[in-house]
Formats: sequence, C-alpha cells, structure tokens
Amino acid sequence: MRRTIKLLDGSLSYPIEKRGFNLNSKLWTAETLINNPQVIEDTHIDYLKSGVDYITTSSYQLSVRRLREEGYNISEIKRIFNQSVLLAKNALLKTKKKKINIVGSFGPFASYLSDGSEYTGIYKNGDDEIKKFHLENLEIINKLDIDIILFETIPCLREVKIINDLLEVLRKEVWISMTCNNDLKLRDKSSLKKACEILSKSKKVTTIGLNCFNPIIMKKAITKLKKFTDKKILVYPNSGEKFNSKTKTWHGVNNINNKELSTWINEQPDIIGGCCRIGKNKIKLMKAFIENANKNYI
Repeated sequence: MRRTIKLLDGSLSYPIEKRGFNLNSKLWTAETLINNPQVIEDTHIDYLKSGVDYITTSSYQLSVRRLREEGYNISEIKRIFNQSVLLAKNALLKTKKKKINIVGSFGPFASYLSDGSEYTGIYKNGDDEIKKFHLENLEIINKLDIDIILFETIPCLREVKIINDLLEVLRKEVWISMTCNNDLKLRDKSSLKKACEILSKSKKVTTIGLNCFNPIIMKKAITKLKKFTDKKILVYPNSGEKFNSKTKTWHGVNNINNKELSTWINEQPDIIGGCCRIGKNKIKLMKAFIENANKNYI
C-alpha cells in the first residue's frame, strides 16, 4: 500500500546565516532565538508558506546546563524554552495555517558540548552525566505546549539507550532521529539496526528516523529503516556539503536535485524534510514532488 508522505521543514541555521547573522557561538541558533526572535518567526513563516506539515521549534541548542553557564537563572531558562514555542505559534497565526503540528526540536548531549561531536558520536563523558543533561531538559520539555517531542541528530547507540530509558516520563508523542555515516552506521560506528530494535519496543516512540546525513545514501537509508522498524520513517538529510567543526563552516556541493527527490519519493518514507543547508526553496521543491506523488498514490 502506498504511503501519503508528509513534509517537515528545513534548516534553521541556514536561513539565519543567509540573513547575515554569525552563529559561531556555543548558543548557535539559540542566540538568535534570544536576541533576534523575529528572525526565527520569519523563518517559520517562510517554511509554512512553502507547504510544510510540521514546523520544528528553535530549541535544538537549548539546554538547562548551557543556559545556566551563560548566566541565565531557571525562570529565564523556562521562558526561553517557551519562547521557542510561542514563535512557532505566532507564525501559524500569521499564516492562518491549520492542522500543522509543532514539533519540539531537542539536540543530543553534543549540542551542549558545541564541539562537533554530533559528527563523531564520541563522548568523553560518562552515561550518568549524559542522563542528567537530558533529565534536566525533560523537566521543562514535558510542560511545553507542543504536539511532538523530537530528539534529533543522536550520534551514538549509547545515547539512544540513555534517551530510550527516559521516555516513560514524557506525556507527548516522541520521534527519535539519529545521524549516520555513509556506511549507515551511527557516527561512532555503532549499529543503526540495534538502535532501531531498541526504539521499536517503546510505546512512546511513533517515528524513527535519520537526519543530517549525506543525501546520496537516502535510498539505502529508507530501505534500511523500513527493514529495521515498523514505526513511521522520518528522513531529512543535509545538503551533501561537509561541515568543518573547527571553523563551523560548510564546504562542497549541494546534492539536492530533481533526480534525488524523485528517488526519495519513490522509496515512500512517511516524512521527509531538510537538515543543514537546506532552506525554503528546496522545501518548496520537495512539496511539489510530494503533492504529485500523493495525488498518484491516492
């Protein structure tokens, strides 16, 4: 049976940088959320106008620990988390879009470290410290007015296991998205299959996916995810360019094109979208392919 494909939004950092903002700080996009919230709202609006079915909050880089280290008290931290949701809601009101789900975006422990370890999956920290990091955040996340909780760019099996053990405290639908190398192992070379087996047993997790990986392996990624889990499949690669974690810059060629998109659609994932370096124009292109495919599938 053919699937009706849904569309997630694209990168947050890319459109912010295109507006001239420098994101080379430990707060990354969260600095824009705090100091230039209208930029975040405008980015949401652009994606909503592009036809997305879901918008993600600007909270990926937020954590209790990072914000405390930046000098914020717990009341201010809660306000910042909530502001990420409020901006998404404002965008929905201004565009008069209905039946659009707000997905709360939350990063791995690597997002706190801000050292590019999303791309290695190697943590020098122990499990207890990583668990504490997520628990601190979950106390706030659980109270946010969002439809879905998304843990994204999880780079290693170790962190998958830690997050999975914490899911019972959550009261919302949960998506888990991992990041992988070109050989379809997680960034620390641990097993994607094992991660999917663990997450597939959770009643909280409805959707399992991959993000921030090279689009040239998209077909293989969808095939493997379908083989490894019966949950819904979510895929949103980066542009194919390479990230320099020291300079926090991207180099190379954008590999998202019509031929690639056609292949993605033919593989019938449940949800597609874009990660780093994929903005509103590529999301609009994805929408056109999805609409054509869904029309033929129904």
